[in-house]
Amino acid sequence: MHRMKIGLVAAIVLLALTAGIYAVVTRELRDTMVREVDTAVSRAQRMHADVARLEAMEFANLVSGLSRKSAVVGVYDKADEIGRREAAYEQCEQIHTFLRTGGAPNPDIVAMIDSSGKVLARNLNREAMYGEDLRSKFPAVGSALRGEAVKDIWTLSGRMTRVAVAPIVQPDGTLRGALLVGYVLTARDARAKHDLLSTQVAYFHNGKVHTSSFISEGTGESAKEDGNKIGPLNQALFQPPDAWGQKALAKNAPTEIFHLVLDGQEYAAVAAPLQGNAFDKTSGVVTLASISDALEPVSAVGTKVIGFGVLAILVLLGAVVLTSLRFIKPLDKIELGVAEIINGNIDYQFRPVGPDFEGLSNGLNVMLARLLGREEPNEDEPEEEQDETSRWRSDQMLVEDGSGQPNTSPEATALAQEPEPVYFTRIFNEYVAALKAQGKPTKGITVQAFTAKLRLIEGGLRQKWKGCRLVRFKVNTQGAEVTLKPIPIA
Repeated sequence: MHRMKIGLVAAIVLLALTAGIYAVVTRELRDTMVREVDTAVSRAQRMHADVARLEAMEFANLVSGLSRKSAVVGVYDKADEIGRREAAYEQCEQIHTFLRTGGAPNPDIVAMIDSSGKVLARNLNREAMYGEDLRSKFPAVGSALRGEAVKDIWTLSGRMTRVAVAPIVQPDGTLRGALLVGYVLTARDARAKHDLLSTQVAYFHNGKVHTSSFISEGTGESAKEDGNKIGPLNQALFQPPDAWGQKALAKNAPTEIFHLVLDGQEYAAVAAPLQGNAFDKTSGVVTLASISDALEPVSAVGTKVIGFGVLAILVLLGAVVLTSLRFIKPLDKIELGVAEIINGNIDYQFRPVGPDFEGLSNGLNVMLARLLGREEPNEDEPEEEQDETSRWRSDQMLVEDGSGQPNTSPEATALAQEPEPVYFTRIFNEYVAALKAQGKPTKGITVQAFTAKLRLIEGGLRQKWKGCRLVRFKVNTQGAEVTLKPIPIA
């Protein structure tokens, strides 16, 4: 594993460089994108203020024009109250129909008010709101009855409603009443502003958000408003510690740009009073732009940086792996072969492990052959498959179990006094003869290989049996097996 350290260190360096480049690039891009989003919501707020003023003037002028129609003015010429109410209802219905032509939004209220500020009649239901004193509730009605057409925001049936009230004046200048037209502010209006400003828009009134341009599903008329964002937006606008909506209304000016999280997405926003209202000071608008959406290209750039870094690391690791396969792995195989021989497998032969180490493998085999008396390999001849069952292998030498108690018999004494060259030659001949007598393979067995294996076995037993000085062996035949019986000698 230590041979891979250089590659691993290089990979770690590349990884650190990739992380550093990723951090620098993405941070700079993120800061740039956030500044652009902040600029966009601030610009959208200013545009919305201008558009709101123009729309207020246009709305007031529209209602003022309708109030001057002779049929509307003629309502007040009816002699009795019932006649005036019926005529007022008919005019409200006609105006309602007129305003909704051409796919225009459907007005939620069209009403005629008498000179005292009370409702004479309204559309949809001639009995609804009859006699209700709107002048005492809404200052805009008083302005209209003083001859000024105005636009304002009211709360009608708990909903945020934009209204315009215009005076109804006879040709001689006598002020007879007022015409009221109102539209509930809906998600459709907010989406229209979103399309115009290219930012999200939300409207708030009397301490809560009433509608927004956020869409959870669908498109066009079938789009459904995303209510999951309204709760967090309400909290940011009206609850401590920030209460941005209250701040905007209190100073009657836009807030600074602030950031908030809505339904897991980060937004930049500006809250401001809703412009164009004659009296209402509780209504406002929030323009928002998604920082999370703006940062998606940053994530893409960061992904590319990481991708290039990973690719470089993979190329590096590939080079390390190829180097390992070409050089390190063959060396590991040779090292394993040496360990096999050290552990007693003297029959082991080094196989070719690659063109770069073929000579080394052959040299090691030649060295073992000369040490163990085996036939030397011929590298000029192609390697042929050998029938291993017809050859003797050192791991076939069976050694009987022993107690390890030193043997003091005359036989053990004679074995201890027998010179090693004579002992090994004799035991080898006896072993080979026993193998032949039992029909066992003897091809490939040599005195050197047998002696080397016997010395390894003896060394292991002497280490195991601490009380003996020598371990000699005696050839035994047990059934069809040829075994070596160890004789420990003190």
